[in-house]
Amino acid sequence: MVERLNNATGALGALKYLQSASRDLSGAESRLSSGLKVSRARDDATAYHSAAVMRGQGSSLNAVTLSLGRAESISDMAIAGAEQISTLLIDMKSTAAQAMAADLTEGQRAAFSQRYAGQMTTLQSFIRNASFDGANILDGSKPNGVSFIADAEASQSLTLEGRNFLPGGPVVVAPLSNTALNNSQAAADAFALLDQSIANVGDQLNEMASERKRLEAQKGFVSRLADALAAGVGRMVDADLPAESALIQALQVKQELSASAIGIANSAPQTLLSLFRA
Repeated sequence: MVERLNNATGALGALKYLQSASRDLSGAESRLSSGLKVSRARDDATAYHSAAVMRGQGSSLNAVTLSLGRAESISDMAIAGAEQISTLLIDMKSTAAQAMAADLTEGQRAAFSQRYAGQMTTLQSFIRNASFDGANILDGSKPNGVSFIADAEASQSLTLEGRNFLPGGPVVVAPLSNTALNNSQAAADAFALLDQSIANVGDQLNEMASERKRLEAQKGFVSRLADALAAGVGRMVDADLPAESALIQALQVKQELSASAIGIANSAPQTLLSLFRA
């Protein structure tokens, strides 16, 4: 029953609770729809700033991952080229071995020389085509290698060593000349150089495989850092969706009860007026 005319205490109290429930409900719906409990600085200035910094670090780590991915591709291309070079050198060694025979006719020796020249041309083609994104670490064009950033601060780097697999260089010491198999002694000399070239390529492949493993390990480490960083940001700013859903239901009930209370409070003056009816 209304006891005062100037102050509708019950109605004002119910209105206060209704406004509070409506405000809380709006916030909960915003968090549920965005999936974020901290979407603006005014929600939690400290968490918002920390999350922004961590997101920046995450972007840097993504750039590192892309850099290392490019390094892996260049390394894979070089290793594939070196494997083909090794196989071809073995075939060339077989050609030289056959040309070492002293009783070959002039035509047979010419055929072996022609085959050797063709194999040498193919070898050079393998070397020059072992390129990815304009980077070739087998043709001697990168004497200082190719470096890639390895951390978010760009304070560390990993380098793929530049190599020279071209014939006559430090790795493939086999003769480039078309006269390499002109006689049995020349063929024997070419055979020895090819044998040394095969060993050299094998050594280089071991080093290249080690470089590739270092790249893979660093990329995996950076990827784990990025995942941990993303999880940390999520814990700081992501909303607890099941909790928000339950809160919305509770606030809706509170809102309905407050509205009902206002309706009851608004009907109370009729009871007061009935006292004055004759």
